[in-house]
Amino acid sequence: MSQSIKIFEPIYAPGQVLSEQTFYPLVMRDNAHAAWREFYILVDMYRKGIHLQQKFTGLFSPKFSLKARIDGGEFLKFAQANVDSDVCLINPFPQLAYFSFNAWMQGEHAHPGLTERSQLLLDACEIPWTLRDAPRQDAGTLCYCNFWVGTESFWENYVGKVLLPIATFLETQSTSEAARGVLEPTVHSDDAPFLPFIAERLFSTYLSLTPGLKIAAYPIEGDSVLDYCVSDFEKDIVRYMKEPIDAADRQSPFPADRIALMDLLCTLSQKYVRAHFSFNPHPHTGQPIDFEKKGK
Repeated sequence: MSQSIKIFEPIYAPGQVLSEQTFYPLVMRDNAHAAWREFYILVDMYRKGIHLQQKFTGLFSPKFSLKARIDGGEFLKFAQANVDSDVCLINPFPQLAYFSFNAWMQGEHAHPGLTERSQLLLDACEIPWTLRDAPRQDAGTLCYCNFWVGTESFWENYVGKVLLPIATFLETQSTSEAARGVLEPTVHSDDAPFLPFIAERLFSTYLSLTPGLKIAAYPIEGDSVLDYCVSDFEKDIVRYMKEPIDAADRQSPFPADRIALMDLLCTLSQKYVRAHFSFNPHPHTGQPIDFEKKGK
């Protein structure tokens, strides 16, 4: 495999080994910003110029193969076949495109208050996006978990002009209302603040608001989407919604009645998540989620 593509995997603890032998270890000697998760690591990589050393650079968590359902070598082959792109991605939650209009709709249901907190942060950092007006994010732009590799130019424009100003603001204005809002805890399978869930949604937002980007999205099509669902309820939604949403994505504008239906399905999906995974292990963690302990 060409060394023009490097995917780094963070190594947090002594004795930790790479989950993917095709990835490169990125040893975290100072994990003071552990709660910021991949957001801080991406910014730190940018500051150190790691993105300048190869054609494509990425940072994937140790749970990559568990969530993406392919190994690192398979993704590297895909990226190598698309080296003329600005960014290559794989979305480990393709089912969400069938019951959320974009990552912010889904995020608001999963993390109530996410959009308002995110908008306050963007305004404070003078990033001119209005999140409630964010466009449709389909299979070509939707990506969770920061599973992407980008060129030097992509890193300069996305990490350098979006993530870096946010990190600098949080480091220097940590007592401001905008900073406190995104660093407060939210509900997740693991304890975490709002910030990492905001950061992963900024990626798809940047893609959907930046014309001219050449994006290569790893194809997850047909019934393969069902393999990524975390419950039978999600599978039922995808079976019901796949055909009408695929049709809607071929229309312009996206039909308003489908958006309203997706919002309802997001509501129902989160109700199911909280009922089901309070007692059953989540497939990504192997443990139930204690929503009462987490404040929900």
